Amino acid sequence: MAKKITGFVKLQVPAGAANPAPPVGPALGQKGLNIMEFCKAFNAATQPPKFAAGTPIPVIITA
Repeated sequence: MAKKITGFVKLQVPAGAANPAPPVGPALGQKGLNIMEFCKAFNAATQPPKFAAGTPIPVIITA
């Protein structure tokens, strides 16, 4: 059975530059999400040449 949705986290994160420091870490931590898992997946998905380094990417995470 799927987990119940408890909320959403909206962020703008620079491409390839997600890290556990503010604002990403505290925003995800408040919802009980795995911060390092998000950072690794986001950075891998936003590497050049797909996105220019540092381009702000709007992110909506379902918690």
